[in-house]
Amino acid sequence: MTEALRSWIIGLAGAAMVTAVAMTVTPEGRVKKVVSLICGLVTIIALIKPIVGFNYADFAKSLASYQKDAEGFSGQMDSSNEKLTRLIIEDKCATYILDKGKSLDMDDLEVTVTASWSEDGYWYPSGARLTTNADKAKRDKLGQSITSELGIPPEELIWSMRDEK
Repeated sequence: MTEALRSWIIGLAGAAMVTAVAMTVTPEGRVKKVVSLICGLVTIIALIKPIVGFNYADFAKSLASYQKDAEGFSGQMDSSNEKLTRLIIEDKCATYILDKGKSLDMDDLEVTVTASWSEDGYWYPSGARLTTNADKAKRDKLGQSITSELGIPPEELIWSMRDEK
């Protein structure tokens, strides 16, 4: 494909150079008008030659190959975007929970948020694993905040106590 385009451009440039030289060396008068007409025809033939000898089957095959490659790259990009979006949502929600926990004096809090894909086509926080030695009142208050602000149901909040060594 690129070889055909290269060949066409070289042919067109060659025809332009030959016609320019012919026009330059031709004396004024009727001869110049005839040479000008012939040079114009040569340039037009060089310009439309690829259209006349165009191999549509090879072009269609190349186009289909490029389209298949583009779809493959697009699919990879979509998959990467979805993974990245999920990770960002999980990270932002975990950061929010940690900040909320710090405001409740839960300095030993560790959080892992899980995001799920909705039927409507987006990621949303669906669960969290929280590890802390904070008392039940603080955990309940944080749990209520997580449920009301992030929409994670209380049954999807998995609490565990930190092992003290």
